[in-house]
Amino acid sequence: MKKLGFKNYFFIGIGGIGMSSLARYLKLKEKNVSGYDLNQSKITNQLKDLEIEIIHKEQIDLIEKIYLNVEDTLIIYTPAIQSHNILYKYFIENNFKIIKRSDLLQLITYDKFTIAVSGTHGKTTVTSLLTNIFSHSDIEFTSFSGGIMKNFNSNLHVQGDKIFIVEADEYDKSFLKLNPDILCINNIDEDHLDVYDDYNDLKNSFEKFIKQIKSGGSLIFNENLNFNGKSFGINKESNYKLHNIVFKNFKSIFDVEYENIFLKNIELNMVGFHNCLNALAAIAISLEFNIPKEIIKKGLKEFKGIERRFSVELIDPVIYIDDYAHHPSEIISVYKTLSDLFPKKKKFAIFQPHLYSRTRDFMDDFANSLSNFDKVALLDIYPAREKSIPGISSEKLLEKIKVFDKSLTDEKGIINIINQNDNEVVVTMGAGDIGNLVNKIKKEIAVEI
Repeated sequence: MKKLGFKNYFFIGIGGIGMSSLARYLKLKEKNVSGYDLNQSKITNQLKDLEIEIIHKEQIDLIEKIYLNVEDTLIIYTPAIQSHNILYKYFIENNFKIIKRSDLLQLITYDKFTIAVSGTHGKTTVTSLLTNIFSHSDIEFTSFSGGIMKNFNSNLHVQGDKIFIVEADEYDKSFLKLNPDILCINNIDEDHLDVYDDYNDLKNSFEKFIKQIKSGGSLIFNENLNFNGKSFGINKESNYKLHNIVFKNFKSIFDVEYENIFLKNIELNMVGFHNCLNALAAIAISLEFNIPKEIIKKGLKEFKGIERRFSVELIDPVIYIDDYAHHPSEIISVYKTLSDLFPKKKKFAIFQPHLYSRTRDFMDDFANSLSNFDKVALLDIYPAREKSIPGISSEKLLEKIKVFDKSLTDEKGIINIINQNDNEVVVTMGAGDIGNLVNKIKKEIAVEI
């Protein structure tokens, strides 16, 4: 297949976080870009502002004619798109070249120096932190993030094209399309059991990914993993080590040691031990590039965060946090961070389970992690790409949660619960469309920061 020699690119599911960054990139490369998405969102509106035509109905006659030229058009789709989608079926039946998002990322990066950030959790945070550090250097790079980086108000940052920073997603084994020069593995935790048989199957895929590192490349990994490369963590045996962690006023302050290099009093506008580890991973990659210590510290200190990653939305009269947490271990990390910051305050979790299969596979773990909170409200499961599974529901999960004050709710119900006077710390969590409620909740609660 010709690399990026097509004139036209049509995305089915263009509003997705991974799809939209690729669409932005191709538009910057002066390609013709269009797409379909069922939902109108902040992201689709931003793409339209870039003069990317987007349709929201499965109607062929709404597509601009140039994208119906089979020779000149490449179709990109997300795994969330069902095979019965009318547009998808049309392009298949009419012999268009059609590829997945991961295939397009492979085409873009295959002959470039590539830094791949992988792991079950923290990929977006590490990628975004690294992007902000690199942005303060003279390195010519492009970064594709899995979240909206607040420093750039985008999931794409372009400062040249010699180096590419990408998230390497384990879902659908799509990361195996990449051949990185530097691979970072942040962690490996049981997930995506609709794709993998078990944890060992998942780990085997990561081990296969390691073998795809280019000759002369390097591996950086969390100290809890047993690989050959450079490790990061808190143990004295690790190559990159965290020291003297302090949490203060929604900030983390810590030191880093690497061989004979010491970075003192690093400031990060994020809290939680897991985020200190995320920052350490970004620091480790930066030091591999010999980026000066002061630039690393500046990039971290000036990092504004990522939308929906422990995003502090309000602090008065109620503390309101929004987070993308959609796995039991991520919920635990959120709870621990809240407990460090607000040990004496009652914590109210509003959670939208993501995927029927994940809810089924981790039902007890979800219940245990949510049982740490003082109050819990559940939305219906967000299905994304899946059909419902008999017996798997938010009602079933709620039964297992060991909290006295618990309820099932919907969008209107959330507002009613929010307005109760006993709320001190409220956190919304989930990878579905719960993020669309953030502004409504903020308006109900009170004054913005």
